[in-house]
Amino acid sequence: MFRDRTHAGRALAESLGAYAGRDDVLVLGMARGGVPVARVVADALGVPLDVAVARKLGVPGIEEVALGAIAEGDTWRPVCDDVAWFIGVPTHVVACVAARERAELARRARLYRGGHAAPDVRGRTVVLVDDGLATGSTLRAAVRALRAATPARLVAAVPAADATRARALATEVDDLVAVHRVEAFRAVSDWYDAFPDVSDAEVLALLGRVPDGASVVAPSGASGATRIAVDGGAIEADVEAPAGARGLVVLAHGGGSSRGSYRNRYVAGRLRLAGFATARVDLLTAEEQAADAATAAERFDVARLARRLVAVCDWAAHEGLPGAHRVALVGASTGAAAALVAATERTACVSAVVSRGGRVDLAGEALWRVCAPTLLLVGGADEPTLRCNGDALPALPRGSCLTVVPGAGHTFEEPGALGAAAEHAVVWLERHALDRGPIRRAWARMRSDSQR
Repeated sequence: MFRDRTHAGRALAESLGAYAGRDDVLVLGMARGGVPVARVVADALGVPLDVAVARKLGVPGIEEVALGAIAEGDTWRPVCDDVAWFIGVPTHVVACVAARERAELARRARLYRGGHAAPDVRGRTVVLVDDGLATGSTLRAAVRALRAATPARLVAAVPAADATRARALATEVDDLVAVHRVEAFRAVSDWYDAFPDVSDAEVLALLGRVPDGASVVAPSGASGATRIAVDGGAIEADVEAPAGARGLVVLAHGGGSSRGSYRNRYVAGRLRLAGFATARVDLLTAEEQAADAATAAERFDVARLARRLVAVCDWAAHEGLPGAHRVALVGASTGAAAALVAATERTACVSAVVSRGGRVDLAGEALWRVCAPTLLLVGGADEPTLRCNGDALPALPRGSCLTVVPGAGHTFEEPGALGAAAEHAVVWLERHALDRGPIRRAWARMRSDSQR
């Protein structure tokens, strides 16, 4: 364990003594977190310090998890991790995330270097320093970019590293130095007593450069949950909106899950990339969730879940949430049944429904009153749900669709399954989540008249 990044830098410098006092050595600190460590290393070795700029590509909706990284260089090609393969993040989504992050990478490079070019590393020994190696994606991206600049020797150095990732990175550098290597590596922050975010201003100070206040951006914090009053108490939702949101998607999970599950977060993040605002909701109060954990009974009260979902739609309209005039409902398992029932109560504002592994049989007779075009997504290996969705399809409005994701189970946890489901949902909502209020109301009247 290290007290802080300064302490880690001292320990790392002791392992790099062979490079002390050499005219050909240049230390590059990975911005932002690697720069405080690199400053201590460069001072201890008596060699110059500069900065290497790379950028993690966060999984949409789960940005703290890296699906890859980009770094400065001529190609800017993303370096992708196994996470992208496991979730099933398509290439065009990776490219979209990379394009967004390139703008931030370019801003940092201009700021840290005062508009000057990156240092010339041809024929030099470069020691690339970061504050730790977990997935190794950003370090690997920086290594590949530096290799293209033809240094004589390239050394990667970290205070602590995941042993497996270190072995993989070692094949791409001339030397890899790590004070600690462990097999059961969890997170870089676990190795520090104090591990604060590093700001642009701190990076510039460590580099001995004067900050331009207009260009400095402080690290941003995560947004908190929103409480919504409902019958029986209050429920919580996470609401996020891109600029110019084209509509609002409310996501309701199934029993035993939560709005914070990686599946809900990824689907919501993917929808935001497509321009939709999202609200991930827990339809049970905290007390009801505790009771459900013990009995698994609360999750099957579809009537109550549907009332809560209607309340969320009304709350969104009252609060003027971005895109609240065009609401789509995305539900999983029992949450899908609630979404279908809720859609019958708000036909004027619910433009489309997506059911993922939905227990649509629990919606009962309400299926015949649904007016919004509905996509039923079912895993090919989830035979019971596939049967009940097939039985439900004829009751849904014309244009609704049953789509099977090959090899997926009920919760879409198989490699590639979640990404495939999310892409189907995006295509469906882009096609149907439009402002067709007059048409929907006319269709609702027709269906109501036909059932009398």
